[in-house]
Amino acid sequence: MIYKHKDNVLVLENGIGKLYVGDKLMFKGDGYLAIKSFISRSSDDPIVKKRFQAQLNMREKPRFSKVDELEALKKQAEASRAQLELERSKKRK
Repeated sequence: MIYKHKDNVLVLENGIGKLYVGDKLMFKGDGYLAIKSFISRSSDDPIVKKRFQAQLNMREKPRFSKVDELEALKKQAEASRAQLELERSKKRK
């Protein structure tokens, strides 16, 4: 698919995005990042944002909304690891 806005051109094919500004290739890579760059280059034009709203909404939200939750999971993993090491060392004796 090819999308145009002023002198910006976005080409999306098989999850790969290419962003051209004028005749210059400015970005080639992940389609989502290409869309974000295209929107940014359009000065966050509401028409452009609306066109890609579905793709932007589909992007996975962070699984950990709080730093505390992530820290608790890290501590739990460390405790499990320590317990496994203790059990292994007991079996060796």
